[in-house]
Amino acid sequence: MITTQLENKILSICFDRSDKMNAITDAMYLDAEKALLESSDNKEVRVVVFSGAGDHFTSGNDVVEFINNPPAGDNPPVQRFLLALCRFPKPVVVAINGLAVGIGTTMLGHCDYIVAADDARFKLPFVDLGACPEGGSSLLFPQLMGHSLAAELLMVADIFGSEKAAQVGLVNKVVAKDEVLAHAQKIAKKLSLKAPGAMIKSKALLKQGYAKDLEQRIVEEIGNFGTMLKSAEAKEALTAFVEKRAPDFSNF
Repeated sequence: MITTQLENKILSICFDRSDKMNAITDAMYLDAEKALLESSDNKEVRVVVFSGAGDHFTSGNDVVEFINNPPAGDNPPVQRFLLALCRFPKPVVVAINGLAVGIGTTMLGHCDYIVAADDARFKLPFVDLGACPEGGSSLLFPQLMGHSLAAELLMVADIFGSEKAAQVGLVNKVVAKDEVLAHAQKIAKKLSLKAPGAMIKSKALLKQGYAKDLEQRIVEEIGNFGTMLKSAEAKEALTAFVEKRAPDFSNF
């Protein structure tokens, strides 16, 4: 589930499903979308902080749910969340502990300050699951780090640590794991005390050059993602994942 807490104009949104490494379900996407939409025009909210309960930020999409109910329709829950985050006008801070898999990494491209634990680990397993990038990452990552590094993260898709995440621009600050949330709250407090109109206008101007293209890319990616999850390649990849074995793509 998603838990929220509003205190001193800072809205904390927590992926709270620690028994499943905070794997995100459709219901959680819709709850997170609702929290963002309600906060957009709420003057009592000046900053949002995302975090994960327990030992991890999020292990990404709930794979079992994705197998049984891949993204479909004009605006599936994952897309609704991503568009709400993409359009959110106020500063967003993220505290990364443990694993940040899939959307747990791609969503960082829509956020403004990311602090990660020194032992945090990131992975973008889309091609390993027979799918394609999501979250606007096929547009944002090349802009952020260049084509070759983006291709490495999205296509080679090896797990990487917080130092590399900082080097490629996905993370602002690396701290000890027991300091992550406190540092995120410290930055959020600093942002919450600044002129709110100036913050909103600054964020809008920073994104102005690519905002429309980004929304279109999010929709395009999710459409392809949902279609690809129904393919024979994805079936083999997801079956192998559930069976805890390496996928065999030799016949494709």
